[in-house]
Amino acid sequence: MHEKRTWNPYLIISVIMVFFLFAISIVGPLFAPHKLTDSITIYQYGEKNMAFPPLAPFTYKEYPLGTDKWGYDLLTLLIYGAKYTVFISISIALLKIALGLGIGLFTGIMKKRLHIWESFEHSLSYIPSFLIIYFVLWPISFNPTIKPISLIVLFIIVSTIIGFPSVAASIREKTIQVYRLPFIEAAITTGSSKWKIIKRHIIPHLIEDIVILFVLEIVTAITVMGQLALFNIFIGGTKLETSPTLYHSITKEWAGLVGQARDHLWGNQFVLFIPLVCLLFAIVSFQLLAVGLKKHYNRRYQTSQWI
Repeated sequence: MHEKRTWNPYLIISVIMVFFLFAISIVGPLFAPHKLTDSITIYQYGEKNMAFPPLAPFTYKEYPLGTDKWGYDLLTLLIYGAKYTVFISISIALLKIALGLGIGLFTGIMKKRLHIWESFEHSLSYIPSFLIIYFVLWPISFNPTIKPISLIVLFIIVSTIIGFPSVAASIREKTIQVYRLPFIEAAITTGSSKWKIIKRHIIPHLIEDIVILFVLEIVTAITVMGQLALFNIFIGGTKLETSPTLYHSITKEWAGLVGQARDHLWGNQFVLFIPLVCLLFAIVSFQLLAVGLKKHYNRRYQTSQWI
């Protein structure tokens, strides 16, 4: 008798949402309604009717999501900025997992605990990561003299260095638990090397936790990008104008679009809320994916096999 298969709505919905994010990031610019540099000062529709930016969303077919106050199409900005939001966060998460896995496994199978390294992990946990990143990026982010890709790489490196110790700590604790199991002791007794034990026994037991941790680190990276945007630090550089003081995202990543539109909180709120909804969509997509994966793994282990 087989157990009835049940649906996992979290996993199904999140996979669709994440697939949509990847599709927009990869092929979206091919279908963008306008060029990234196109802007309008006056929009002529009909013979005698005119409108001035910001154009409201769902009002003019050429600008389905409206424009910002400088006349740039919001849909086009979001499409071009998606790849930065998605792939920068994934790059950070991958590097964190790679470094954290190496150190976590190494320290987890050692007979003596490295108290110096653990103290370093704990000390970093008391300092908000975005605060350290802010002070690193602040001197070079405004009207940068270096290319946006260089600023992006720097952000990825700094975020990884600050964040991977917490990942290593999680993996180390899980490794310690697995390393104490009887079948590991049996493998040691039969003369298996530490590398063989890690490869054949420990990693297979950690792979599901690593996948979930990877997805959650993507959420963390996007959240940090949003926190930096509140202080006008946009990933890839911030174009600063004076008289009046205005901040513009060079790469148009979604957190930057939210940060540069904060002055619309009391008027033309759609200029702020549309990119904000997109940023929250990205966060919720990966958060739901982590929940869905966890439920999937738990359900698989709870399923009993009848012979």
